[in-house]
Amino acid sequence: MISQETAGQIWNCYREIEAGEKLLADMASTKAERERGESKTKRLRDAFGRERGLTLGVPCGDDSHRILDVAPDLAVSVIRAHIANRQAELVEANEIARNELSRPRKTG
Repeated sequence: MISQETAGQIWNCYREIEAGEKLLADMASTKAERERGESKTKRLRDAFGRERGLTLGVPCGDDSHRILDVAPDLAVSVIRAHIANRQAELVEANEIARNELSRPRKTG
């Protein structure tokens, strides 16, 4: 049986990959609309329709730090690297799951 920890790691990798790919698609769509002259929006919009710059941050209580208005080209590089990192973690987690499944089950 796959452990809860391994299952959680697999789920988290899939979630992060999906979120990163969605963000890249949204950024590409906004850029394409702007290039076609369909939109004057320079940034992504939040859930309330307000233009927002990209933010990179460490959300840790009193020690939290944020960088605001991260350049889109730089953000794309960071997002792609993050996706690649999570894909590598997913391969590792899948191998751990395969090993867990091949172990004999304990009978109680």
